[in-house]
Amino acid sequence: MTDAELEKLLADHPATANLDDVSKKEQAENLTENNAYKESYDKLTAALKSNPSENLFTEPPSPADPDNPPLYPYNETWDSESGHSIQLDDTPGRERVSIQHGKSGNFIEMHPNGDQVIKVFGESFDITIGKKNIYVTGACNIVVNGDCNMQVNGDFNQEVNGDYNLAVKGKYNLRAVENMSISGDSDIGIAANEQFGGQLNLTASDSINLGSDVFVHGSVACDTLTADSRVNAGMGVYAGPYGFTSSLGGLSLGIPTPFTPVATPGCINIVGSITALGSVNAPVGNFLKTNVGLATNGISSSILGADLINDIFYNFHIHPAPDGVTGVTFQPAMSA
Repeated sequence: MTDAELEKLLADHPATANLDDVSKKEQAENLTENNAYKESYDKLTAALKSNPSENLFTEPPSPADPDNPPLYPYNETWDSESGHSIQLDDTPGRERVSIQHGKSGNFIEMHPNGDQVIKVFGESFDITIGKKNIYVTGACNIVVNGDCNMQVNGDFNQEVNGDYNLAVKGKYNLRAVENMSISGDSDIGIAANEQFGGQLNLTASDSINLGSDVFVHGSVACDTLTADSRVNAGMGVYAGPYGFTSSLGGLSLGIPTPFTPVATPGCINIVGSITALGSVNAPVGNFLKTNVGLATNGISSSILGADLINDIFYNFHIHPAPDGVTGVTFQPAMSA
């Protein structure tokens, strides 16, 4: 260092003005080494400020940065020809250990508060041949900007003592080669886009079994509806063009619960009337009305000719004469 350089350096640091010539030279050498280190340190620690994650966590800053470099002579540095660096920093309050790869910028840094930063600018491989244990007492945040793949060749067990929240912004595909079981100690809700409309499709090659009551607030459309016990319809039953078919039982209509009897096989029990826009057929049975009159072979009985067939018989008269039947007359039906 020339005298001119020494004078300029000391002029930039007025605190050395009252020192003697020997002390000024030593101080100048210290300042020179400190400045040279600062330039090297600025380059080596540039990676500490790059690519912070803004999603779940932020990379902690280094205890020593270009604005607050380590104090000389507390920091010991070993630099290699290719730029590798090992730093043991004993600066009071900012003690740290840093190992950095010169070409890639990868580094490991230990902070005085117990934090540790490991940063890799290429691929990172963590291979354990034996058993590996990870224990985290606080929160654990993992951010993956690309795909995340996991393969478990044995059982995969998870236990969550709090809530388990899973949000999928794309498709969610879940498949099990063997049986699948979903159970809850409380309610289980399944909704298919309940706000904007969607369908919930359940498909089974064999059958879908429900072990409890089913409440449907809309309509039920099916090809066939089979019930081992009763089917209760509060607002009526619509049978469609094919009507009701009862192979073993009968129909009980209009008799309220709990007095509704078990339907008699082959019979229809009602409280009100039967209205037919078409015909009422009874090929081998009887129609009885108030237990008065009897007609066989499908002809109904009535009181005072209240149906068409009995009106005809009721109004049919034969008039005898000395020489035989003179004629047949009909008289108007009697009014009820």
